[in-house]
Amino acid sequence: MGWFWRRRGILRDIVLYILAFKGELTGAQIIDEIERWSFGFWRPSPGSIYPLLDDLEREGLIKISRIDGVKKYYSLTEEGKKAVGVIGGVNPPPPYLSPFSVDEFVSMARYIIDNWDRLPREDREKIRQVLNDLSKVVEH
Repeated sequence: MGWFWRRRGILRDIVLYILAFKGELTGAQIIDEIERWSFGFWRPSPGSIYPLLDDLEREGLIKISRIDGVKKYYSLTEEGKKAVGVIGGVNPPPPYLSPFSVDEFVSMARYIIDNWDRLPREDREKIRQVLNDLSKVVEH
């Protein structure tokens, strides 16, 4: 199975974990959280998030907890909490702390190394900044 399908396959779990970890969020906020948790490497499109949210709602895992104007806020149902292992109000760790995500990070790093010369200058500069920040954290 290709990289795209593996990543798309985990989107469902990531959305559920984000709602467990962060609570009530809009679709746009979920997209922002995925981008933040993936260190900017992945920003799913609204075309992948909103149909997934509809599916999760139909399956009874999430609900629209409130509507503010045109914004719909989503949260986990009790069934959704069971699905991600939220027991006694304790949230699971965010997806970026799982070994699978570390493997994905390593895979992305290897891709960057192999394709450095082909990356746009702006992307290389962003990567340099992240590496600089990361080296400061690792040194402490």
